[in-house]
Amino acid sequence: MLPLPDARRDDAALPEVAWRAGTIGDVPAVAAMSAASFEPHFRESWTAPQIAVVVAGTGGLLHLATARGAPLPVAFALGRVVMDEVELLLCATDRDWRRRGLGRAAIDAMADAAARRGAKRLFLEVRESNAAARALYRESGLAEIGRRPGYYRTAAGEPIAAITLSRTIG
Repeated sequence: MLPLPDARRDDAALPEVAWRAGTIGDVPAVAAMSAASFEPHFRESWTAPQIAVVVAGTGGLLHLATARGAPLPVAFALGRVVMDEVELLLCATDRDWRRRGLGRAAIDAMADAAARRGAKRLFLEVRESNAAARALYRESGLAEIGRRPGYYRTAAGEPIAAITLSRTIG
């Protein structure tokens, strides 16, 4: 069990959070959290079939945070290890559980699991205009290594650049 950081606790005791490896059976809950976590305009959410392909595929990693009293996972990280790299494809924290260190813990859980599989580097792409995610990634030790103009498209077709970030793991 990973206790929530003391600085985030209020007078009432918060439940502890446990991280575990996800399975194909967790895909519907992860897809639901993805849909609830991302603004539709930016088309960042993944569907259950997209998530299932990664989870069932070679190198797929899914890590979930569960909490006492919460019927569904409260955070997740989805990635894929290829050779000595892991790409963090998607991560999210339930809106009611944000600002408690779970996003950073999700990245660390992914990095640790990937390192056990031989990965030496974690990387990801993030929408340039996603300031909150970019701050989280910076706090998690990821450094900007590139920019891809027009990598994403909004629902209206507007191009948005992606920022590529990376950190050494293992």
